[in-house]
Amino acid sequence: MRRARFAAGSACEDAKRYCEIFSRHLRKRLHLRVSFQSLTHFLRRNSPFDIGWDFWTSKENALPDRTIELLKQHRLALFGAITSKPKERQKRNLFPRFAARVTSTEARSYGCGSFSISIFCIRPCISFPNNPLNFIRREGAGFVEPKVDTVIFRQNTECLYCGVEWTNPPKESASSSGNSPADEAVFEGAGRRSRSILRIFTRGACQRIVRAAFEHAKAFGYKSVTICEKPNVIRETSGMMEAEAKNISKEYPGIALWSTNIDAQMMWLTKNPEDYGVLVAGNMFGDIVSDGFAGLVGGLGFAAERKHRA
Repeated sequence: MRRARFAAGSACEDAKRYCEIFSRHLRKRLHLRVSFQSLTHFLRRNSPFDIGWDFWTSKENALPDRTIELLKQHRLALFGAITSKPKERQKRNLFPRFAARVTSTEARSYGCGSFSISIFCIRPCISFPNNPLNFIRREGAGFVEPKVDTVIFRQNTECLYCGVEWTNPPKESASSSGNSPADEAVFEGAGRRSRSILRIFTRGACQRIVRAAFEHAKAFGYKSVTICEKPNVIRETSGMMEAEAKNISKEYPGIALWSTNIDAQMMWLTKNPEDYGVLVAGNMFGDIVSDGFAGLVGGLGFAAERKHRA
């Protein structure tokens, strides 16, 4: 992790102001008890720690014990994305002695940080006043800066990111999925030139994340919860998420339930982002839409997330 230091002059004042905003944001939106003083102290005297791809490829451990001890000591960390690389690039980067005994599934799991056991994550995307990176929209002869205040609930342990994939899958994997004879014929024609992946949703996980989203909306006064999936095409998995949301929404009569398709949502977030309150999505679609909303408020640095175990 890079060291963070305050610069002199006006830049110092800007950094202090954003730290104050960020700490208040953490307290109110992520339910974390972080004071402005503790955050600025951490930024001035932080300790870099080892984690992720480089330490896995060299030390065969993506999360060393020394890092865990530092986390226990500081109880606060500024954490960026963990590197994950495609299959062929991954092979080139691994040490020869290590690559020979590592499968692509193992590499993908360590590279993506699958040591996380959180059930879902919460990412508030809020356009703080006076942030020059906030989204603006043309209106008439001028521009307006809509107030963005959206909280994305992203599933963290299921969907395509489970990494259940096959290279040259057996014919049985097509017939076991319940495909029609026509689909099986296409699969047969592909022979051993195909790749396949499972998109896994479970009813319990859908219920947990949707209920948590409604509870968050209720606690913070949001008027709507939006399911952002693709049930018109991915009917079983996205359809189940939407169906569970419809059932749970009956317990929250004051909060509207909306449903959007992920592709349309990415268009609408640059047209009317102020209309959305709490948004729920599976792992991959949540990854996409949360980064999209973060871009409206200055980037991922302004959109801290909390891993939630429920």
